[in-house]
Amino acid sequence: MTLSKKMGFKGNKAFLPTKNCFVCGREMTWRKSWAKNWENVKYCSEACRAQKSLARPHGVKL
Repeated sequence: MTLSKKMGFKGNKAFLPTKNCFVCGREMTWRKSWAKNWENVKYCSEACRAQKSLARPHGVKL
């Protein structure tokens, strides 16, 4: 079953699933290139992936 059938996607990007970047907390919207591993996507960019060792759970203040 495709994402469009599961989620009711009808061409409106407002209904695509989203999640927050593990490093910066920026909201990421589902992309077709992430379809096979959406559950494993954690970072919004290569820059955030490079800083993953500095990451703390978003929302935790030091």
